[in-house]
This record gives sequence, structure tokens and C-alpha cells, in this order.
Amino acid sequence: MPHTNPDHADLATAAGEPDRWQRVLDALYAAGAAAGAAAADWWAQDTVGGRASGDTAATARRVLAGIDDSDPLILDAPPGCAPPTQDPEIASVAELYADAVPADAPGWDTLDAQARAEALDAVGDGYYSAVQDRVAEHCRTALPDEDGSDAPWRRTSSPGHAAGRTPSHPPQERGQS
Repeated sequence: MPHTNPDHADLATAAGEPDRWQRVLDALYAAGAAAGAAAADWWAQDTVGGRASGDTAATARRVLAGIDDSDPLILDAPPGCAPPTQDPEIASVAELYADAVPADAPGWDTLDAQARAEALDAVGDGYYSAVQDRVAEHCRTALPDEDGSDAPWRRTSSPGHAAGRTPSHPPQERGQS
């Protein structure tokens, strides 16, 4: 999903040609999305995944309902986007920027405050969008299948499976033939 901010249309010329700045924002959004998906994967392990205890299906239903209702208690529960300077693997915001953007992107030091803010917003927008999408995906995966059995379903890219989903255990393991 491309990241655009109509309030900052003039940044396209401030940071270089319009297509170049949009590519920078898209790359930063993608970097944020990758980090958000990874954070949601870690969150899911302890909440609805293999390390979770209790009724994970009830937890999954509660989280999905909260996402649908935009409940702040639910939306604020998954991991937030830590500032890059708090990430031990990223020494600075400038390093995050340099690692994420195309080679022809303007350098971090050449960006004005408004362009830097838009760049960081692109990372944050990508992060939070991916966290919410991946959390919802994990919660849907934690729900029992529709035939009433407790076998969770997982997505697969294998062709030939109805709706791209296949049981996590073959039918014979679930007591079916």
C-alpha cells in the first residue's frame, strides 16, 4: 500500500522529484510493515499461539471483535512501534532510513524537519497497519474450524485447497477418514 500524505504535497519537490520521494515513502512504509508483522508474530505466540494458555479461541474472538469495534483497549494491546533509537539493532533514525530507502534517495541529513516527520510517519503507518492485519490473521487462525472440531486452520499457498486454507492436521489425525 503506498503511503501518501496530501498535507505535505510540497515535500515531493523539497526532497527531490515526486516519483523519487514517493518511492522513499513506499520503501519506509514497507520497512515499517515488515517490522510490524514480525512484532505481531511474537505477540501471537503468547496470546493465541503455541505458548498461550487458557481459551485461545475466546481470546481470538475478543481481539477480533475489538479490532472491528476499534476498541482502544484491544488496539493498544499488541506491541507498539518503538523509536528506532530504542531498538538495539538500529543505532539511529538515520540508520533506519538508510537501511530502508532506495539507493537514489536523498540522505537523511539533507531532509528538512517536515520531510523527516513524513518519513517517520510512513514507517509508523506501515508498522501499525501490519500489526493490526497480522494480529487479526493470527486470531482467525486460532479459531476452531466451522465443522465444530477444535482443529485450527492455517493458510496455505498450495493450489487446489478450498479458499487457500487447509487443516493444520490431515483428516486422519483429527479422527476423520
